[in-house]
Amino acid sequence: MTDQIRKQGSAVTRDVQITFDCADPARLAAFWAEALGYQVQAPPGDFESWDQALEAMGVPPENRNDASAVVDPEGTRPRLFFQRVPEGKTGEPRTGRPDAS
Repeated sequence: MTDQIRKQGSAVTRDVQITFDCADPARLAAFWAEALGYQVQAPPGDFESWDQALEAMGVPPENRNDASAVVDPEGTRPRLFFQRVPEGKTGEPRTGRPDAS
């Protein structure tokens, strides 16, 4: 989980991202965007689609589903980031925090 604190005037805001390992980032992003009322994150700049952006960045077609993200349109809930991993689930979920002792 990425946790970044910014100070805006007298208020403190916190940007949070939750990252998921998965086999098909685009599919999971579309599912969770629909389920939570989120939106698939828009491509950068003036690109009309992620395919256009990734092509311009030189990303080969076979790597264009390596990651996807969804965002809360109101900007109040965490960004969800989905990244492709080569292996399937083999054990306990990785939570990004050390085990409590």
